[in-house]
Amino acid sequence: MAELIERSFQIGPTHARIRGDIRWKPDDGLQEKLPLLTVCHGFKAFKDWGPFPAIGRFFAEHGFVSIVFNFSHNGIGDEPRKFSEREKFSVNTISQELEDVETILNAVDGNNFSDVPVDRSKIGIIGHSRGGGVAIIKAKEDERIKAVSGWSTISHFDRYTEEQKRRWREKGFVDLPSMNALSIFRMTTAFLDDLDANAGRLNILKAVKQLHKPFLIIQGTADIPVPKKEAETLYDSSDKSLTEIVFLEGAGHMYGARHPYKKESPNMTRVLELTSTWFHKHLS
Repeated sequence: MAELIERSFQIGPTHARIRGDIRWKPDDGLQEKLPLLTVCHGFKAFKDWGPFPAIGRFFAEHGFVSIVFNFSHNGIGDEPRKFSEREKFSVNTISQELEDVETILNAVDGNNFSDVPVDRSKIGIIGHSRGGGVAIIKAKEDERIKAVSGWSTISHFDRYTEEQKRRWREKGFVDLPSMNALSIFRMTTAFLDDLDANAGRLNILKAVKQLHKPFLIIQGTADIPVPKKEAETLYDSSDKSLTEIVFLEGAGHMYGARHPYKKESPNMTRVLELTSTWFHKHLS
């Protein structure tokens, strides 16, 4: 059996550099092209956090080319596990993350991955949490994406009360809690300004209504950051003839996965199996 190939890459302009990993398994000389799955991480996550490397490897082992990448403004620079780009993180927006996905798709279309056996007519996108909202909107906008899956996906980007936003604007920034006292997650008002200026485009439920593409929703019933109700709202807004929703009883926001990902999580494995089978069906 052929060995799994894993390759790191950097693409995009200096001010919005995207770092990612592309993985695939050669098909023992058959030279067949493989469908592509692009994975979008959620808020405060990154491509080397927790299960994300294992996610990329799972899809590569199961017949896909996988791309797992860092959004350009997620705060991670050349050191893959160090929060070193605080200024970029502070001005990150949903519009920037959508532009990052566009950069990935353009790279696949171009010569960046010319030696990778990608079938460019079979592209799927996956997003976790906030990344799911980004994936949905981009799938609605871009015909190159043929199917989309959202894991623990939010139904709206604006998750703040009017009082919180008022104080945020008064100070010009907000500091978010972190497990590491040395890593302060500070956000300027750029995020709020983007939501206000692009309210129509950045409406996840509106995008779901206009999607009309195969859409898989996976949700844990014990998810605290993104309650089960949000998954139900996404499903209610969707084209039911193209949408499937799966609830995992007792599963939380990360399906039992931790950082570092030393022990496999049965719920995360179930998510990967369901997603792989579903994409093979809809990208066939």
